Amino acid sequence: MKADHWLSDGNATFTADDNAPDGVLEISKGPVDVKDLIFDNGTIEFDMYMPDHGILGMRLRAQNRENAEALYFRPQKDCNASSDCMQYMPLEHGAFEWDLFPEYQTSAPIRTLSWNHFRVVVLGRTMLVYVDRSSQPTLRVDHMEGGALSGGLTFGGPAKYANLVITPGKPSSARAQVTPERRDGFLRHWQISMASVLPSIHDAKLDAPMGVQPPYASMPSDGKDWKTVTAETKGLVNFSHEVGSARDGSVISLAWAKATLDSDKPQWKTVQIGWVREIWVYVNGTLVFAGRNIDGLPAAKTADERISLMNGTFRLPLKRGKNEISIALDDNLPGNTQHYGWGMELKLTDTSGLSLHPKP
Repeated sequence: MKADHWLSDGNATFTADDNAPDGVLEISKGPVDVKDLIFDNGTIEFDMYMPDHGILGMRLRAQNRENAEALYFRPQKDCNASSDCMQYMPLEHGAFEWDLFPEYQTSAPIRTLSWNHFRVVVLGRTMLVYVDRSSQPTLRVDHMEGGALSGGLTFGGPAKYANLVITPGKPSSARAQVTPERRDGFLRHWQISMASVLPSIHDAKLDAPMGVQPPYASMPSDGKDWKTVTAETKGLVNFSHEVGSARDGSVISLAWAKATLDSDKPQWKTVQIGWVREIWVYVNGTLVFAGRNIDGLPAAKTADERISLMNGTFRLPLKRGKNEISIALDDNLPGNTQHYGWGMELKLTDTSGLSLHPKP
């Protein structure tokens, strides 16, 4: 915990403390990097003097300021009763994807304006976070979704850190190697187009710009502008990961995703769909569903303005043979200087009489 082990931008001071013989790192604001360290697997243990406000924490396996795994805290008066006190998310292409991973947040026995002890165990794609030497993890991340398995380590403020110990490890346990079970019914195999700019119009009721519905005919033709992707662990098609977002938060990015269903007869199927922000669903060229889930506006859906299968339900009209499911999605976030995560997940409640293309 001395200055020559860290890379700062004038936002860090190093002081002595009776409870921290190796010194204390105090960050006024923003990030400070551990110098010359590449972290992949192991344990990160430290003490942290938690402020009573802000959003702060650590980034690991960082590639740069825009791509990393993030463990962060939202200090509040009673973190034991606050479901969003401690959270995990990937940071990709500069987008904070907190809205795509609502399952990775929790209350925590954290005391503000006081020292707290943390032990973060990272093995493969799993992360366990222990608070104040508890024998049970307060936060369990079964599958970290960031793009890299090694990288830098960064701490953020305003906060104080002490007694930092980093112990290398290997993801040799069965728990670290097991891929979480895939949930049945999700459409997992898609093609995604490159992003383009979506025009907008001002919505008088919401007093904000809303994306203009893209006609089916405007979907890009097959070719180099498309790539084949597989949904992430929980069925999420993560547009932040696949196509990124515009650097300017006021610019609305649009991308298309399409998949094929083969039905053995004409039939209707019920679909649950989760998404952020604005979505239009076409089946064989006909619009069958549209919706908005925009943070901070009455256009937000359930689940704390995050992605959830509770966001919407509709009926899918299928003909006998091949059916094209085409989805237009945008990252509209009025008034923000940057974009959060955007993506969608689509689940069929009944897959009888159907086959998916391409097959897994």
